[in-house]
Amino acid sequence: MLLNLAGNAIKFTDSGGVSLVVEPALHKACAIAFRIRDTGIGIDAQDQARIFEEFEQADASANRRFGGTGLGLAISRRLVAAMGGEIQVESAAHSGSTFTCTLALPQAGDEPREGAAEVVPNLAGQAVLIVTPGAIEAALIERRLQGWGAQTRAAAMPAAEGLLASLHWDAVIVDGAIGRATAEGICRLIGPQVARRLVLATPTDRADLPALKAAGFTGYLIKPVRTASLAARFGATAESVPPIGPVSQPPVAASARSLAILVAEDNDINALLARNLLTRLGHRPVMAADGRDAVAAYAAARAAGAPFDLVFMDMHMPGMNGIEAACRIRAAERASGVEPTPILALTADALPERRDACLAAGIDGFLTKPLDRERLVAALAEPGRDAA
Repeated sequence: MLLNLAGNAIKFTDSGGVSLVVEPALHKACAIAFRIRDTGIGIDAQDQARIFEEFEQADASANRRFGGTGLGLAISRRLVAAMGGEIQVESAAHSGSTFTCTLALPQAGDEPREGAAEVVPNLAGQAVLIVTPGAIEAALIERRLQGWGAQTRAAAMPAAEGLLASLHWDAVIVDGAIGRATAEGICRLIGPQVARRLVLATPTDRADLPALKAAGFTGYLIKPVRTASLAARFGATAESVPPIGPVSQPPVAASARSLAILVAEDNDINALLARNLLTRLGHRPVMAADGRDAVAAYAAARAAGAPFDLVFMDMHMPGMNGIEAACRIRAAERASGVEPTPILALTADALPERRDACLAAGIDGFLTKPLDRERLVAALAEPGRDAA
């Protein structure tokens, strides 16, 4: 249920962020509330009840932008109901959504749990400013710091400059999303009178950390920020940016033959998983975001004399779906008289009529999502065999 709600939040959010907060329910004893908030496209009031029905989405048009079967929320609601809970949504078009799931859970015992002790800093009386263009991560960091006694403010530019100039701050956290040059300028504006000058960075920004340290930052936090990392930064008496050493890579299990594989998948998480699995198996994946891109990539590879060895085709994609894309690929092969490239359908939809439609379109086999390494290896060995 949580994976579905969080996955939807990510899928429908182009900018901003997504948060998952777990806390005691306000009006129910021994109940936990799971709150998934996003800054995405939002849902109209008239669609908020319908989206919990099977095969329903807020956007029901034939060429909807976002793919999927529309089963996830229906299944989540059934799971929550089976556990005696409830699920609700608060949303408006273009204003993001908040899904709240409340579950009654048994009271935990009083026995001590291994690793349960948590050392947290005492920030009573300390003022912390968070300079960020986004509300989601700032709200989560504020929530944690306030729990440790700090007084916090979050502001975007240029309002943050006024707060820096007019008020005293014991610590300032600058989100690197504002841009490296702007972050360095803010750090110079903060000055040495603020003991803790922290920068928020993504894992891909690690190469910029030495320059940010040279600009005056005393420490960094990698997004998404872990509670332990935040506690360590505010609990330390003296901070510095740790040295950046080489990042070890897991060993790659090479296959006997490296295949060029076209993967058509509109979901970013599923695409990342497929690409990583195929790369680790020694293959060469090429990603396409929808059916139209897949057909174009297939044609370009053929024209360059380096056709794909295999195609993975998601069935539910916006614009041009997998069945139409497969039909176009097969038509192009017939027209040019070339040997057909094996096509495997990526699908979570196991309905017989859907499989019949796939076979009629010239698809050779099926691979169920989410992808599993063992099933993937089996599918690569025998592309015409189902790997469900």
